[in-house]
Amino acid sequence: MSVRILVVVASDTGRTRMLADELALGAEACGASARVVPCAEVEEAQLLEADALVLGSGVHMGGMESSMRAFFERFAPLWMQGKLIGKLGAAFVTAGNGGRGGGELTLISLHAFLAEHGLLMVPMHNRLDRYVTAGSHWGPLAWTNPRGKTTGPTEDHLAAARAHGGWIAECAGRWVRGGAGEADSR
Repeated sequence: MSVRILVVVASDTGRTRMLADELALGAEACGASARVVPCAEVEEAQLLEADALVLGSGVHMGGMESSMRAFFERFAPLWMQGKLIGKLGAAFVTAGNGGRGGGELTLISLHAFLAEHGLLMVPMHNRLDRYVTAGSHWGPLAWTNPRGKTTGPTEDHLAAARAHGGWIAECAGRWVRGGAGEADSR
């Protein structure tokens, strides 16, 4: 049985969508079924069917895109009903001009939403490919500099997203099968 991963993305410029697509490729390479859906188009059934929910957002003024916030509010009834409890959750972001501060704040905000719904977090561990150049323990973090004509994401950012997608798929597979297994050292 293939695990089902839903990647919900808010991407005004298309850069975050690029990371989402790479994350999905990494998950599929590890045997998962991964679907990328813009946050404005997500349907309740997709959230309920997924074994893992991955949130990706661009960073605006140190926070998530407004369309992601609207997604949270739209699915508040699922929180009231406890419908997402026990699924796995992860996050990633793209941020401008250096990105660390605003990017990490946004990753924490995305994780807070997942935790509020009772999801089990899948962090980006420091042995995953490109962790040092394009990640944090909260998840992949791509930074770009549109004003400086560096639009990104770079190959390091894309590789980090693929690696994290594979790790999410591996963790979801273990969770669905009910086995712990040995940690992968990707």
